[in-house]
Amino acid sequence: MAYKKVCVEVLVRFFGEGGMRPVELIWADGRRYAVERVRFIERVPSHVPAVLPVRYTCIIGGREKFLYFEPERMRWFVEVSQ
Repeated sequence: MAYKKVCVEVLVRFFGEGGMRPVELIWADGRRYAVERVRFIERVPSHVPAVLPVRYTCIIGGREKFLYFEPERMRWFVEVSQ
């Protein structure tokens, strides 16, 4: 299966002791989705070109979804199957 990278806007909560958590994902067309929970945070390769991003395994709309952060470029993306 082929994937493409779709950059998205993400509202993030930064903690005083360090670290961050995504709170809301916003598509380019304005649709917004609350991140109900973050289950895992890990550095793993993605299916699309990226420099070893940080993958956030999130619960969004009651379903498990992957949200990626590229620290080198300071941007968030999701993988969408083509």
